[in-house]
Amino acid sequence: MTNPITEFLENRKQLKLKALKDDEYEKRLELEQSFETNTWITHAASRAWQLDLVSHPGKFSHPDARITPVLFDGKHQADGYLRSGNAHAQHDVLGNAAALDVYAFLTLELNGRSVLTHFEDATGELKQLLNVDDDTFQQWRSGLLQIKGKADEVKTHTNVKQVYFPVKDNYHLLSILYPSGLMTAQRERIRQMKFSDATKVAREARRKSEFHEQGFADLPGLLTQNFGGTKPQNISKLNSNNRGQAWLMPCLPPALAPSYLRLPKTDFFQWLYTRDTELESILKALHKLLQADYNNAEIRRNRQYRTSQLFEWVLLRAALLQQQSAGWSKAQGFQLPLAQQLWLDVAYFDERQQYDDWQQDIAGQLSEWMLVTYRRFQKRQHQTAVQLGATEAGAFQKELPEYIRQHEEFIL
Repeated sequence: MTNPITEFLENRKQLKLKALKDDEYEKRLELEQSFETNTWITHAASRAWQLDLVSHPGKFSHPDARITPVLFDGKHQADGYLRSGNAHAQHDVLGNAAALDVYAFLTLELNGRSVLTHFEDATGELKQLLNVDDDTFQQWRSGLLQIKGKADEVKTHTNVKQVYFPVKDNYHLLSILYPSGLMTAQRERIRQMKFSDATKVAREARRKSEFHEQGFADLPGLLTQNFGGTKPQNISKLNSNNRGQAWLMPCLPPALAPSYLRLPKTDFFQWLYTRDTELESILKALHKLLQADYNNAEIRRNRQYRTSQLFEWVLLRAALLQQQSAGWSKAQGFQLPLAQQLWLDVAYFDERQQYDDWQQDIAGQLSEWMLVTYRRFQKRQHQTAVQLGATEAGAFQKELPEYIRQHEEFIL
C-alpha cells in the first residue's frame, strides 16, 4: 500500500536534490534529514501560523487591504442560488510564500479527503500513515490547524469596497469580498467548455460543416479582470495559479442584429431572416439527424433538441417585436393575421382571452414554417432535402407539430 504523504515528501526532496551539485555531500545529507517524515511535519507544524486559509480574500479589492481572514463553509440548500455551499470550490490561502509547501501538504488527498480534514477529525487512517505516538500527533495537529482562523477580533479595512445596504430607516455598511474559490471553479469550467479536447474536435467539425453528436457550448463576450498586476502572488495562492486573471460573464440579454428591427407588415414568418448563421447551424445539424439510416432513442432525443433550438430561435425574435410600442401593427400598410397581432403586439394582449385558439393557430404556422425553411435551406445548399415522411427520418414531420402543441404555453 502506497503512502501519499511519503510520496509527497520524496517528490519534493528529489526536486531540491537535483538543484545541488554531486559533490555537495553535506548539503545533500542535511536535505535528506530535513525530509524525513517526522522532521518535516514537525517543521511544517511550526510554520503553519504564517498562512491563513480563506474563502474570501480581502486583497482582491486592494493589495494593501488587511482584514480578518474569512473562512466560510456554507451549507447546501436547494434555494437555486449560486453561492458558497451550493457550489463545490476549494479554499484559498494567504501569507508567507515560503510556507506554501505546508498548504500543499494539507491539501493532499487521502481517500477523497484532504490531509487537513483528516487532522481536524483526528482520523485513525491518518494516525496509521504517520505512525507516531498520540502526543506527537496532537502537537502536529495543534500547529497545523493554526492555518484556520487565529484572529481574536473581526475587522475590515478602508481599502475594501464598501456598500451601504438599506435596512428600514437605517443601513448596514457591507464590506464586499471576492469568493476566489468560486471564481477559480468558474474559470476552470469555462476553460473546459471553450478549450477542452472534445470542444476542439466539435469546433473543427463545425468548421468543416460536419455533424458532431455532442456539439459544443460557448460563452461570447467574456471579459478578463486582472488582479495583482505583475505580482499576482501578492493577492492569493489561487490568484497566482490563475495568473492573476478572472473571467467575467456578461449579464445582458443577447444582442440581435439591427436587421431584425424591421417590423413585419403582412406575415411574421415571412419576415424572419432565414439566412441567419445561427439558424443555418441548427438546420445543418438537423439535416444530419434526418439523414441517419436508423432511428433509435438517441436520434430522436437529438432531433427533439434541434427542434427546441428552432423553437427558441423564433420565440426570441417574437419577443423583440413584443417590446415595440403598443399598436405598431395597426399602422397604415400593416396587415398581420389576427393571431399574430395577438401574439406580437402588446396593444392586443388584453384581447387574447376573447380568442381560445390563437396559440393553436400560431403553433400551426410555426410548424409549417419550420418544414418549409428546412427544405429551402437544403435547396440553397445544393443538397437534396430528406423526403420527410418517405423515410424513417420522416418521423420528424409527425414529431414537430406534436412538440409545438406540447409547448403552446410558451407562445406568450
